[in-house]
Amino acid sequence: MKDLLRSYALVFYRTISLVLRFLQRLVSPSLSCHLQNFFLILHGAKLRYSFDAEKGLYIAKEGHFYRYFGDMDRGFDCYARSLMKRGKILSESYCLQNISFNDDDIIIDCGANYGDLYISLRDRIKESNYFAIEPGPVEYRCLKSSLPDAQVLNLGLSNIDGELDFYLCSKSGDSSLLEPKNYTEIIKVQVKTMDSIMRDLNLSKCKLFKLEAEGWEPEILDGAHEFIKICDYIAVDGGRERGVAAEATLHTATNYLIKRGFKMIEIYGPSYRALYQKVE
Repeated sequence: MKDLLRSYALVFYRTISLVLRFLQRLVSPSLSCHLQNFFLILHGAKLRYSFDAEKGLYIAKEGHFYRYFGDMDRGFDCYARSLMKRGKILSESYCLQNISFNDDDIIIDCGANYGDLYISLRDRIKESNYFAIEPGPVEYRCLKSSLPDAQVLNLGLSNIDGELDFYLCSKSGDSSLLEPKNYTEIIKVQVKTMDSIMRDLNLSKCKLFKLEAEGWEPEILDGAHEFIKICDYIAVDGGRERGVAAEATLHTATNYLIKRGFKMIEIYGPSYRALYQKVE
């Protein structure tokens, strides 16, 4: 009987959630936030949403901590009832619990999106030591608003310095330099190699390089021969996101890094994500 009641409650909850999201897409951004907040109040969550009309961006706030985001559906789904939980889940998916961070450590986040990787790192490294690399124009504005002291670079990474087509799919966070199955627009973006960026920024060390490029990971590593020599750890999302064929890139990244003195120390199978450490 209890299992049956739980099943009915789950169906009811999902139905209410679908109806709420349908209504939110019909009303103004501000009203959609009010509706979401009412839902959160009922669940006793501390998270609250608002809309910054001047910037044209949504805000998720939990206590004194906040994140700007551009797409309503993606933000409401990613942050759900807690920013902190989002940060914890993302950190664990990249196996970052294996790393001891210090205040002065430098983190380079490729494919930073809204900068959620920093949520779990905010009390461990300086914001000024967080380098967020993001070619998406809306995501870049969100990063600048959420992390004013971070080093935010509005460009893509590749194995060349120049300009390439960028396929936008901001709703799902799947924008890529490779043509994916679904996208809304093609724009031109500046691209650079990590070796060039290392020289431009005069970087001599990097505690963690997080690499998520929706299938473009092999090209980025191909442009990072010198850069990876100063990295202690590299976290890679090598999921099935490469092009229309949706191929995985984890095996390619693993072979590349092992040949260059890294070892895989943990893998998060559900997301094809792995953490590599430089072998001393």
